[in-house]
Amino acid sequence: MSILVSGEASESDDELRDKHKIFAAEVPGEATEEEDDDEDIYEQRRSNQVNSSTASIYRNNLLQRKLIENNIAIWRSLTAFTRSFVMNASKQLVTTDQMLIKSQLNLQSAHTSLQQAQRNAQELQARIAAVTTSSFLPHINNVEKAV
Repeated sequence: MSILVSGEASESDDELRDKHKIFAAEVPGEATEEEDDDEDIYEQRRSNQVNSSTASIYRNNLLQRKLIENNIAIWRSLTAFTRSFVMNASKQLVTTDQMLIKSQLNLQSAHTSLQQAQRNAQELQARIAAVTTSSFLPHINNVEKAV
C-alpha cells in the first residue's frame, strides 16, 4: 500500500536494505583471492558483530586489502616511532636525574666543608685575638737608683 507520487522513484524494502552496502569494482588483471585465506584487522575486531555478507566486502576487493595493509603498516611505524621517542626521552630523563642527584650530593658535601672551614676560621680568629691582646712579657718596673 504505497502511494505513487509522480516525479519520484518508488522504494521497495530491498532497495532500503541495499542502500548501505558498499560496492567496489575489482581491478582487472589482478589475481583473485580466496575468501578463506586470511582475515584483515577490521574483520578480526568485529567478527562477532558483522554478518557474513558485509564482512566479505572488505575481503573481496584487492584495493581495499592493500589500503588496509598500508594503514596497518603506517600504524605500526607510528607506534614504533612513538615508542622509541618515549623510551629515548625517558632514558635521558633518568640520566639527567642521576646527574642531578650526584650534583646535589656534591653540593651538600661542599656546603658541609664550607661550614667546617667557617667554624675553624672563627676559632682561629678568636685564638689570634687572644694572643695579640695578651702580654707575653711581664711588666718590668725600672727603678732608678739615685747615687
